[in-house]
Amino acid sequence: MNSAYLSHRLSTASVPMRDRLSMWREVFGQAMARLDIEAVGDAPFHAEGTLCALPGAAYASVLASPVRVARTRGLIAADSAEMIYLITADAPVEVVQNGQERVLATGDAIFLRGGEVSSILSDGPNRFTNIAVALNDLRALYAGADDLAMRVVPRQSDLLGLLHGYVDMLRMRGDAALKGAEPLAAGHIRDLIGAIAAQDDGAGIEEAGVKAARRRAIKADIAARLCDSRLNITAVAAKAGISPRYVRRLFQDEGSSFSAYILGQRLERAHRLILHPGPAPRTIAAIAYACGFGDLSYFNRTFRQRFAMTPSDLRGGMGAA
Repeated sequence: MNSAYLSHRLSTASVPMRDRLSMWREVFGQAMARLDIEAVGDAPFHAEGTLCALPGAAYASVLASPVRVARTRGLIAADSAEMIYLITADAPVEVVQNGQERVLATGDAIFLRGGEVSSILSDGPNRFTNIAVALNDLRALYAGADDLAMRVVPRQSDLLGLLHGYVDMLRMRGDAALKGAEPLAAGHIRDLIGAIAAQDDGAGIEEAGVKAARRRAIKADIAARLCDSRLNITAVAAKAGISPRYVRRLFQDEGSSFSAYILGQRLERAHRLILHPGPAPRTIAAIAYACGFGDLSYFNRTFRQRFAMTPSDLRGGMGAA
C-alpha cells in the first residue's frame, strides 16, 4: 500500500476512438488497478474514473461502457500485498471467483480476494465502486477475513451506504477533505469494511433470504401483468434491477423456469375462469386471450397436457365430475 495520498483521474474522452481501449487497459488496467480489461459488444469504448490510494486503503470509481475485467495469475503475482476488495455496481453484473458465480443486482456489493483469479462481466454501461484494504489489516478487525471471498452484501445494508457515502465525500473533495489526515481516513474505511463483514456474518442464510425476497417480488410482478401477452423476462428483470440470467437462475433454484412458471400461472387462471365463469360467461377463446395466450391451438394443447382434458371438456362438466 502507498504511504501517502495519491489520486489519479483518467478519461478516454480526448483519446482517438481506435486507441481508447488499449490506453485504458495499459494505464488504468495494467499499471494502476492490476486488471485485464476487455470491451464487450460493438459499442464504442469509453471509460472515465478516479482512483485514490491512502496509507492502508484504496478506492476507485469508474464509469465504463460494457466490459469484462479480470484478475489473472500474472497480475496477481505482480502485487506485493494481498487485498480484499468490496465492489459495487449500479447495474447488474456477473462475478466469478474460485469456481463460484454470483449475479449482483443493482447496488449490491461483493467481497473478492485479490490473491485469487476472478472476473466481472457487465453487458451494459456501468459505474463501479471498488474499495480495497490489505487482507492483513482486515484480519485484525474480523476473524473471518480469509473466508470473505464471494460474500454478497445487499444494497439495503445501512453500513454499506455509510461506507459509500464516506468514500464519495473523500473522492469529491480530495485533498481538501484530508489535509494530512490520510491515515485516519484509511482507518475509517478499514473499520467500516470490518463492520460490514461482521454484520453480514450469516451471509449464506441472508443470501438465501435475499433470493427468496427477489423471487417473491418477481412473482408479484408477473401476477400483476400475467394477462399481458407482451410479458417477457427482459421487462421483469429490468423492473427488479437484476439481469435476465439471474431471473432464470432464481426459477432454476426451484426446479422450474421463467417460461414454465408463466405458462402454469396462465393455465391455472384460465382453468378458474372456465370452471367458475361468473354471471357473464365468455367463450373459451376469449378466456385464452384474456389470460395472455396469443395462440388458441397452443392454449388448447398445453391446457390438455396440464389438466388431462380439453377446455371444452372442463366447461362441459368433466372437471366438476
